[in-house]
Amino acid sequence: MKVTRAEIFDIHCPDREPWHPVLLRLHTDEGLTGVGEAAMAYGIGHSGAAHMTKNLVEAFTLGADPFATEQLWERMYRSSFWGLGGGPVVFGAMSAIDMALWDIKGKALGQPVYQLLGGKTNARLRSYASQLQFGWGTQKVFSLTDP
Repeated sequence: MKVTRAEIFDIHCPDREPWHPVLLRLHTDEGLTGVGEAAMAYGIGHSGAAHMTKNLVEAFTLGADPFATEQLWERMYRSSFWGLGGGPVVFGAMSAIDMALWDIKGKALGQPVYQLLGGKTNARLRSYASQLQFGWGTQKVFSLTDP
């Protein structure tokens, strides 16, 4: 299996003006896709993360085996000048790629990613709402149940 193409979405959310999520969808030659997020959605910097994601995908990910997550991460980190320098733009882009590759791997193996990373450690987790300043308290609440 090989990564054949990528779609990068630098999203503008007019109802939440400072919010601009950067999402990545990788496609494979076997029809599987994986999704990741660059985590630079707040304020400025999102376009830098979108472009860095594009640069890293083109330089390291297209044509690569999506199962080689560790090798690809090391190549992105060590073979690019900015990888070793770090920072949120570079690491956000690397993170989006890593997430999308793990998503593909989980789909290919028919397993949730948490299972591939060692399995559950908690039967239940408490959650909290950390973005109430954006008015999320008025949104519909969804309940997640364990399958």
